[in-house]
Amino acid sequence: MSIIDWFIVAVYALIVTGIGIVASRKQNNTDEYFRGSRQLPWWAIGLSIIATSFSAASLLGGPGEGYEHGFLYLQLQFGDLIGYGLVILIFLPFFVGLNLTTAYEYLEKRFDAKTRSLGSLCFLLFVIARLGGLLYAAALVVSTITGLPVYIAILLVGVISIIYTVAGGITAVVWTDVFQFGMIFVGLAAGIWAAASAVPGGLGELWRAASAGGKLAVVNLSWEPESIRSLPTALLAYGMLAFAVAGTNQQSVQRYVSCADVPSARKAILLGWFSGFVGVAATLLLGVLLFGFYSLNAGLPANVKPDEILSYFIVNQVPPGASGLLVAAIFAAAMSSIDSALHSLATCMTVDFYDRYAKSEYSESRSLKVAQWLIVVWGILGIISAFFVASTGKSLLPFLVTYTTMFLGPLLGIFLMGVLFPRINATGAFYGTVLAVILIVVGSENNWFSFPGIWRSAITAPVAIILGLVISLVGSEPPERSLQGLTFWNNGGGLKRMNRPGLDDEEQETSK
Repeated sequence: MSIIDWFIVAVYALIVTGIGIVASRKQNNTDEYFRGSRQLPWWAIGLSIIATSFSAASLLGGPGEGYEHGFLYLQLQFGDLIGYGLVILIFLPFFVGLNLTTAYEYLEKRFDAKTRSLGSLCFLLFVIARLGGLLYAAALVVSTITGLPVYIAILLVGVISIIYTVAGGITAVVWTDVFQFGMIFVGLAAGIWAAASAVPGGLGELWRAASAGGKLAVVNLSWEPESIRSLPTALLAYGMLAFAVAGTNQQSVQRYVSCADVPSARKAILLGWFSGFVGVAATLLLGVLLFGFYSLNAGLPANVKPDEILSYFIVNQVPPGASGLLVAAIFAAAMSSIDSALHSLATCMTVDFYDRYAKSEYSESRSLKVAQWLIVVWGILGIISAFFVASTGKSLLPFLVTYTTMFLGPLLGIFLMGVLFPRINATGAFYGTVLAVILIVVGSENNWFSFPGIWRSAITAPVAIILGLVISLVGSEPPERSLQGLTFWNNGGGLKRMNRPGLDDEEQETSK
């Protein structure tokens, strides 16, 4: 990389750190730290929703996907629309209307404390399993492109993410996400310009070469249940997976509850989906154009894998300046996922466990410090796990990565039990979910199931619901206080809002 490229990357790092420092001046209590006092603009939250899921793997994998399969991956965005639409219809009024901080507070109001802890624990395991992998994958790409030792790249990405996340809370996370998502588009534009300017005839010639290679198809209507590039699979299987992630993942829910009201949250979600559609289309477009570029030139070496195509292009073809913008975009994609993972981890552990079970008298300042230290601790653990992978070449958490993804379907099931099935009680919800997880884990280990992995949420969520309903039918009906204003069918009396994040009304009185 040239001096100008390093200058661009340094300016990017200074800007995101500066956002964190500016945001830190307003972090006086946990509501500001966890939800931005619900004063963040909906459009910023909307961009943050998609930036959170747009990792370095997305930025690198998108062009590789476009190079290999054209625009077919774009069909998944219609599955995302189904998932987000179901969240808006079924979950959003409860998440925002109840004045929640974590999604899992709802589970205690509807069921009991152990069910809330179970839901939160499933989420924590899922995020912890991903954290080291996210950091290492991003650092490895940065190392490959820049020539930095991988350990330095891990420290660079990890430490910067920790600093601004600790300093500014959700406000810093959201505003850096907005900046980083914009940076991603600037980087993609730089890549498209570099490819077009290197070929006589420019974009038109690249497009014609891609068309000749059959890379412009957008829809595949065939029934291929194992393929994510089939529209039925994208709508049905991926749609339910997207519903599980968007509806039960604290990284997403924390954005919704930071909105001022339900209409603002609804607009934020729809903007997030549209921005994601445009972002995915842009990464695929770059990949399609790179196919045209290498078709017209010497071609790619046989040992370059699809997710390495963008890195190879940056190192060998992109001129100074544009290269720096693309590297900054990779940094941005990485950090927008890592900061959200760290902040949501700290939020859940503070609100769902420390505030909920601590014996000492509640203290705003103490909870705030706990959350900040948790971000530091998990950030350091993420760096250490990334170091481990770098030194051994082995994944630190392959087992957890494999099996915690199995929690998404049952976790969706437990929320659907609460909102849509008034007859299901706390015992049925808890043990139905536990049995569903055990069934899926044991069944997968013993090859009892043959369905493709992408269908897991669509199949396991109903299994959890059926088990929860059967267990509940042999027990007592839920008390009225667990239903009024807490289900889709018992919402006539309005929602009983929490007075303060992490505590319900009774606990609020005892903490005074």
